[in-house]
Formats: sequence, C-alpha cells, structure tokens
Amino acid sequence: MNKLDRGMIKWQPFNSLINGKYIVNSILKEKAKISKPIISDEEQKTLEEKIIEAYYCQNTITITYYQNGFLLKIKSKIKKIDNIYKIIYLDDKTLLFKQILGIDLSY
Repeated sequence: MNKLDRGMIKWQPFNSLINGKYIVNSILKEKAKISKPIISDEEQKTLEEKIIEAYYCQNTITITYYQNGFLLKIKSKIKKIDNIYKIIYLDDKTLLFKQILGIDLSY
C-alpha cells in the first residue's frame, strides 16, 4: 500500500470534527420543530368529552400532544383529572389540557 494514501480518513469529512457533528445535529433538530396547531373551541370541547369518558370508563387511550416543537404520542390510562389547573395525570406522565391535540379511544 502506498504510504501517501490516507485510507478511510478522506471519507469522513465532518465526523472528524467532533464539535461540528454536535452542532450539525442540533441545527437539524431545530429545523424539524413545528409550530403548535390551532384547535377550535368545538374540537377542544370534543377532546374534553373524550377525556372524561376515558377517565370514567378507565379505557386505555392514545393521546397526541404538543411539546417543545414536536408532536408526540403516548398510550396510557388517565389516573386523575384536575379541573382547576387543567391538568391530566396519566400512568407515567402529566399533561396540560392545552397540550393535547388528539385522542383515540381504545375499547
């Protein structure tokens, strides 16, 4: 093999700079963020009715919610609803009413 050949080093341009890789990944993550979708009052009322139904029937539900620029999903049961502070306590997470964008009931 030729002593002047750099081997695989020439195929790793930005991975050779450790800080550059983290900066590129953080920029890509920021670009993937979206703004919160707007929900009408009617949709909000429908969501609240589904939440109450799932709470009293103790059904497992799939909740789509907005957090820090991303739409996330969680499948859980509702343990408690706080109407004063508009908080829903799930098995392993706490959500605000205003974060919730969609609910799928599982029977």
